[in-house]
Amino acid sequence: MTKGTTTKLLGVGIICIMSTLSMMGKPSRDEKKSVAISNFHKTPLSPHLIEKDSLIYTFGDDLEFSIAELDSLSLELDEDEEDMFEEGDTTGSSWDATKVNPFNITIDSIVDTVINVSTYSHPNFNVVTSECGERWGRFHAGTDMRLRVGDTIRAAFDGKVRIMRYNKKFRKKGYGHFVMLRHPNGLETLYGHLYKPLVKVNQEVKSGEPIGLGGNTGRSTGPHLHLEFRYKGLPINARKIVDFETGQVLNPKLEINKSTFDTYNEYLHSPAKYHKVRKGDTLGKIARRYRTSVKRLCALNRIRPNTKLKIGRRLRVK
Repeated sequence: MTKGTTTKLLGVGIICIMSTLSMMGKPSRDEKKSVAISNFHKTPLSPHLIEKDSLIYTFGDDLEFSIAELDSLSLELDEDEEDMFEEGDTTGSSWDATKVNPFNITIDSIVDTVINVSTYSHPNFNVVTSECGERWGRFHAGTDMRLRVGDTIRAAFDGKVRIMRYNKKFRKKGYGHFVMLRHPNGLETLYGHLYKPLVKVNQEVKSGEPIGLGGNTGRSTGPHLHLEFRYKGLPINARKIVDFETGQVLNPKLEINKSTFDTYNEYLHSPAKYHKVRKGDTLGKIARRYRTSVKRLCALNRIRPNTKLKIGRRLRVK
């Protein structure tokens, strides 16, 4: 081996030794992470826990903070909703998306109170064509207003949609397509014979917000809006609340007591009504005339649906 060769080999060896020492003295990225996490916990971590714990260390504080924020936000929302619907309960047994009157109370059980109706918005400005009260032997719970199919119908107060009925099988029955809102003041309003609802069940709406388009669906003889006001399921004559000439409330404070429901109460305590059978009458025709059902006529008169009617017979229709 020549002197030059020996010198080269020594040089290479020195470089390798220096490189090794340099690598030993400089910790790798993973080693740095291990040291940082170990120092954080003040105890050494086994290698298989390093990656898992690094994620906890990186995101743990943020995650706990976010959960705390969400809990706080959820509490605030619950409190706001509870305040908004203190009177108009949206969680109890009376919150029913199928029944117009889910309550089981009578006028005599009403507790006197005063509610705020100052935020009222008139659903539709048109001529009244039919009043609340007895009509054709039945109680007409709303006030009818003439309109054109497609006219905008607006919410009377802030509230929440309890019922939205939009189905072909109801197109020619009863209210037809309709929307019912529950309001924080304790009232409920119903908007019947719509062409199309514009809201969904449980949706919150503001006073004056469009909730549907006027129509002629259900048991209807022409395009109109059937508007009902109810408290605890009991119908209130809209004339006690609204001046239909101006579209404004009569008083920003509505007193609720037994006399509030006098229109309905008079109907309930009115004497029985009868119909004298004439030539061509059938139970179906009589039922339609008095806005009742064949089943109801049979029950009132203790007859069967196929009973032959004699001309001159008096049938009780109410």
